[in-house]
Amino acid sequence: MSQKIDRYVQGLFEGVPRTKKALELKEELLGNMRERYEDYLREGKSDSEAYSLTVASMGDLDELIAQVMPDEHFRQEAQYYRRRSARNTAIAVATYILGAAIVVASALAPWEGVQILAVVILLVLVAGATALLIYTEMSTPVEYREEDQDDRWMKEAQRHPGGQTVKAVMNLYWIVVTTVYLVTSFLTAAWGITWIIWPLAGLLSAIIRTVIALRWQHE
Repeated sequence: MSQKIDRYVQGLFEGVPRTKKALELKEELLGNMRERYEDYLREGKSDSEAYSLTVASMGDLDELIAQVMPDEHFRQEAQYYRRRSARNTAIAVATYILGAAIVVASALAPWEGVQILAVVILLVLVAGATALLIYTEMSTPVEYREEDQDDRWMKEAQRHPGGQTVKAVMNLYWIVVTTVYLVTSFLTAAWGITWIIWPLAGLLSAIIRTVIALRWQHE
């Protein structure tokens, strides 16, 4: 039931930027609710009763949360980082496509060794695009990062028992996908076709995460 309290507090701060003040308030509320919940349990209340009483005892928290909402300066900064992220992501995607196009075009070239050169160029472009994405993510302050579905899923994994194991398995999943893609591509030299492995792997990953998230919500 304590996980239900965690989800309740998480829902209160949905859409609230992760500034220092917001995180401090969130931790304070979470600590207070957990303490009250345990107190009700010690008084002999059931799990459901303790949870309901804990939530009711907190009252209306909208005004409190409104105090940590962003001001105009924060919004301008957030807009800058969003635009930078969108621009760099577009550049990275275009670079990936360019690398794949070079490999596909090399299959039509009559010169020997041109396909190997094309693969080398592809790897260089992929490395550059990936470095750009990593830099964009790492250099963006945490409070300006979008709270997307994947981020929420990772937080849910951190709170849920066995979540770290699931995360490790998903990381291994992408390592296997990458290995399969490279081995298949080099063995068949069908770079213009094997790229389909990535969207299929992404779709399967989304399905797996959705199924796991639904199971966690019903536990």
